[in-house]
Amino acid sequence: MKHLFLINPYAGKYDRSQEMKEKIRAAMADRGEPWEAAVTEYAGHGVELVRAAAELGEPLRVYACGGDGTLNEAVNGAAGYEHVAVTHYPMGSGNDFLRMFGPDASRFYDLKELLDGPQTPMDLIACGDRLALNVCSIGFDARIGLGVADFKKLPLVNGTMAYQLSAVRTIVQGIHRPYRVEVDGETVPGEEFTLICACNGRYYGGGFNPSPDAMPDDGLLHFVIIPAVSRLTVLALIKKFARGEAGEIPGVILRQGRELKVTCDRMSMINLDGERVDGMELLARLSDKKVNFIYPAGACWR
Repeated sequence: MKHLFLINPYAGKYDRSQEMKEKIRAAMADRGEPWEAAVTEYAGHGVELVRAAAELGEPLRVYACGGDGTLNEAVNGAAGYEHVAVTHYPMGSGNDFLRMFGPDASRFYDLKELLDGPQTPMDLIACGDRLALNVCSIGFDARIGLGVADFKKLPLVNGTMAYQLSAVRTIVQGIHRPYRVEVDGETVPGEEFTLICACNGRYYGGGFNPSPDAMPDDGLLHFVIIPAVSRLTVLALIKKFARGEAGEIPGVILRQGRELKVTCDRMSMINLDGERVDGMELLARLSDKKVNFIYPAGACWR
């Protein structure tokens, strides 16, 4: 069994690559198993590293040491390889996929628990030529979350302030947009929508909980479709959406299925596990591929 540790030097507030290498070296010292710690250098590098290691055909465990984007790259590299498993050592600001493990999420900070942890196959969302493990979304939420980066660059602006500034800009630009929405080939009534999510996991965007009943291994995706709302009601909507109470939002449509298609009238931001993709259409479907996910023994997400 080989162990591959992907370290993202840009995850979190500062570069912790050297610190992480020391932790890995200590954890692997007495195991007598081959391992490699690779620092990613550019977007997509993690996918390349994992896929190259997977193609050697030997049993492989991959540890995404970074945020949700690093986990996404590990998943995209490992998907479809039965002899490869991935997990997440959280070093990012969100680490949203792990939130569904509740109190057990903190155990992912223990490398030794991950090294010997069991694994289980999990579903994936296919979105174009990319795969997502957690959530794909389009609309109000994606424009706020993906727009935060524009404000983080400004002096004296912290993470919370950047989110608030992005939210204000999005509200001014318009909360809802015209979309054509289809679930499993059936058109959803309505012409304008606030946001639309395809969920395999339960949390995204730093703790928002759009679908508390989503299961990443049940062979179904959970779709949350919120119709147009006014500026006066959007703050109440956000609070319910964050708390896992989307079902209480007036007019919300909750579905389970295998495919979501959203057609836009303009180029739009699409959120894919926290990463930005631009397009005129979001096609999110249950992938034929799965990925083996490692978790601490006894940890529960059900």
